[in-house]
Amino acid sequence: MSGRAGARYDGWVIERTPSGQFRRPTRIIHPFPYQRKRWCLLRVHFNGVDLRFAMPSELDLFISVMSQNPLPSGRSLAPECPIGRPKNHWLATLPGKAKPWKFRQAICKYLQDSDDVRRFREFYQEQPPAVQFNGIYGSFWEAHVAYRMKTVRSGVALADSA
Repeated sequence: MSGRAGARYDGWVIERTPSGQFRRPTRIIHPFPYQRKRWCLLRVHFNGVDLRFAMPSELDLFISVMSQNPLPSGRSLAPECPIGRPKNHWLATLPGKAKPWKFRQAICKYLQDSDDVRRFREFYQEQPPAVQFNGIYGSFWEAHVAYRMKTVRSGVALADSA
């Protein structure tokens, strides 16, 4: 599952001490993969290109990117990459024969009209995967910012804010 589509494996929480003060953020196993007993995996083999989708949001992201002409750069799709070209982005690992405009038009049409894709979407329709969980943050920085906000709001003096 792709982190760009909302999947998380590590999370950060802010706990309280027995006296009620907030602790620094702690790393936990994110509840995202354990929110369901069953997941559906859509495998697509189209003109020699193999694709896998674990969530409808991954499929939607793929279709929205592949429908653009010209194809967006990896840099615009992964702005968190500090320097160079992002080589671990899914678009960078896609085979070259999947990048021409004619192929992209054909695969997008196939993915929008396919019965397998429709059943894949129906599987998640009743209970869509949650991406946000109350009190769980996706990165240390998000948790740290929340920690700072909570300690300032509760009147706890921070050592570095003096």
